Amino acid sequence: MIREYLDNSYTAYHTVKNSRNFLQNNGFIPYDESVTAKVGGKYYIEKNGSAIIAVKVGNIDDYAFNIALAHTDSPVLHVKGRKLLDSPEGKRINVEVYGGLIRYSFMNIPLKIAGRLFVKTENGIKTVLLESDFTVNIPSLCIHHSPEVNEKATLTVQNDMLPLIGGNESDLYKIIYPDGEVIDGDLYVIPAVKSFYSGADNRFLCSPRIDNLTSCYGILNGIVNSEAKGIAVCCLFDNEEIGSHTKQGAWSDFLASTLKRINSDLGKGGDDYLKALNNGFVLSIDNGHAVHPAHPEKSDPQERVYMGGGIVVKHHTNYCTDGYSSAVIKSIMDKANIPYQDYYNNSDIRCGGTLGLIVSANLQMNAVDIGLGQLAMHASVETVSVKDISYMCDLTKAFYETVLVTKGDNLIIK
Repeated sequence: MIREYLDNSYTAYHTVKNSRNFLQNNGFIPYDESVTAKVGGKYYIEKNGSAIIAVKVGNIDDYAFNIALAHTDSPVLHVKGRKLLDSPEGKRINVEVYGGLIRYSFMNIPLKIAGRLFVKTENGIKTVLLESDFTVNIPSLCIHHSPEVNEKATLTVQNDMLPLIGGNESDLYKIIYPDGEVIDGDLYVIPAVKSFYSGADNRFLCSPRIDNLTSCYGILNGIVNSEAKGIAVCCLFDNEEIGSHTKQGAWSDFLASTLKRINSDLGKGGDDYLKALNNGFVLSIDNGHAVHPAHPEKSDPQERVYMGGGIVVKHHTNYCTDGYSSAVIKSIMDKANIPYQDYYNNSDIRCGGTLGLIVSANLQMNAVDIGLGQLAMHASVETVSVKDISYMCDLTKAFYETVLVTKGDNLIIK
């Protein structure tokens, strides 16, 4: 199932489609205007076709929002409009970088064009989700013409990173969708590489978009398979890789407005909503860096994580983890016999950010940053432990089946 999810979730739009199908197949229904949430209900709601929230209403006597977050987008090449560029070998696709991808990893591999188009109809506009039935590639300069390439790869996006599509047609939209009048679109050039197992015992899984689709997969499995206590919430935002400042990103009101609507449908008031936030907890799930086999010096000299070593609890000033939230999630994992390890960044190396600080600040909730240890983050193909994916599914299930009760200075986990 994880390989199918990775292989078919080409873009955030495809990820939401596949997530929606998985939820529907497990009894979740659209949370549209005609629906009122009730105890025992299972719902989902989308934003922009690239973000989705799923909710399972458990026992409201244990009224709390147990929220797990991940993001649907990955670093990739974004197509700039419909016009193709000339070259001596035919047309090239005009692209720009979306997120912090490792540029050289996109060279000389099969690529596809995927995303959505907006097509003119008699009555307005229809949205078409698609991926090309052909591949393209970005040929690198040969070593004879660039002997320094083995020493230092310096690639400019506007010149070196334009995929070669060939031919004479100058309109990309006509090539990829010849049967309609395309008004505009959101297209990306993505790795057309199928997931595969690696290692003598198949212990590793390699694939595009492991960051952060393994987290999405883990949360979806957790909410589907759990007997939810309180209000179980799966929130998959878009645009984390470019800052989250969109209507479908973590800085938006998408999550808060959904929680408020659930609260109202259940006959709860404003004080109950604040209580559910205060009693609840946020798992911000995004992968971390395992120790690299060739460059262990890039990791902290003492606090290191390894693929296959269990869930990574991420500590840094860029993360929402503090001593309290770390203790909470570790206690849940201890209770469920799930292995874990602590991650601290090398103090001289820049650390990325996650959704955790944004959502915990907006909702004023306790939160922790966790993930899986992986290698080659933001490359066209990344690597993770197969075993760790199972641990994440187990953890999200255990999390949704947990009740946190605060009594004075003590926290009871049941």
